Amino acid sequence: MEIYYINSEEFLKIHDTEFLRSYAEGKEFKSVKRFVQYTIGRYLVKTVAKEKFNLSDTSITIKNDKPEFSNGHVKFSISHSGKYIMAAFDDTDCGLDIEEMKPRDILALSKRYEKNFASLEDFYTFWTQYEAEIKLQQPVKDSYSTVFRNNFMLTVVSAGSISSAPSCTNYLDA
Repeated sequence: MEIYYINSEEFLKIHDTEFLRSYAEGKEFKSVKRFVQYTIGRYLVKTVAKEKFNLSDTSITIKNDKPEFSNGHVKFSISHSGKYIMAAFDDTDCGLDIEEMKPRDILALSKRYEKNFASLEDFYTFWTQYEAEIKLQQPVKDSYSTVFRNNFMLTVVSAGSISSAPSCTNYLDA
């Protein structure tokens, strides 16, 4: 499994929003923020699939509310939080979630979810696991969670096994 990410602030210093319009797939967006997240996510997935996985057809279809490549064996999952847009790639179905770890009432969350969260990190590990499992849409066989850039929690789940810690590569540096 491999994870690639883009810092949207850095990306927008190189590309303008007109460049991103071709990745909007005809969709209309209620905010510039949502437009940027969606189109950079599509750019990231399609470009990585072509350049790193040699996928010639990167057209995306939606199946059961989940994006997938129309043709090809490469599976992916997209997530975004704050300025980061990420995509996990694997040969088996996967789910990815990233969340900025903002201050929360840990006692109230422990009570609400009937879990004993010892820290903010514990809660966000639980929450990103939950969100990644929803994206996977099938039983989880393996998962991996880590703190990313000091204040983001990142979790990836897989229908197969995750043999080692997935690499997180800044696509703009790749």
